Amino acid sequence: MEHWIDHLVLAAPSLADGIAHVEVLTGVTPAPGGAHPGRGTCNALLSLGPPTYLEVIAPDPDQPGLERRSFGLEDPPAEPRLVAFAVGCADLDATVERLRAAGHADVGDPVAMSRRRPDGSELAWRLAFIHDAPLGARPFLISWDGGSSPADDSPPAGRLVALRAGDPDDVGCAALLATLGMDVAVEHADAPWLSASIETATATVTLGA
Repeated sequence: MEHWIDHLVLAAPSLADGIAHVEVLTGVTPAPGGAHPGRGTCNALLSLGPPTYLEVIAPDPDQPGLERRSFGLEDPPAEPRLVAFAVGCADLDATVERLRAAGHADVGDPVAMSRRRPDGSELAWRLAFIHDAPLGARPFLISWDGGSSPADDSPPAGRLVALRAGDPDDVGCAALLATLGMDVAVEHADAPWLSASIETATATVTLGA
């Protein structure tokens, strides 16, 4: 598999708020994942069936005073909101070059990241961002060191069955996703939005717009 929906990002005013929101929706409690040093965030995780998972992300109270936090969480939403998704890449560098060759000049260079899990082990990955920030129909790219991801060992909550998005540049976003081979329905919208259909043990629920 060359590319896949790696994970969805649910931004929340606090990690407790995000966990409670997802627990009510899916019936499963996300497991604490850890903090992102220097990024000002912490997360909790649910598997949506490998290779896909859900990341609940919120400001990390143990990293105060940061002017910028990932996913705009220096100014967190009033309530949990699905804001972005990541496309997994078997070869991140090749994907970046392919997108640039296809005319997507705003793809950034890959950067290395890591976080320490609650059990003390370290999880490492590389990211590449597209445009200024991942929002709505515009994903970011990821590859995992060692090949494993939180999709493999987080509490199972169901299966992602569909992803829809809106964006002011729906044509450009659709072209980008087509280059990646992603099956995401994109429509024109005044502001970016994202909506996921998740099949749980009891029902198919909607996360996001």
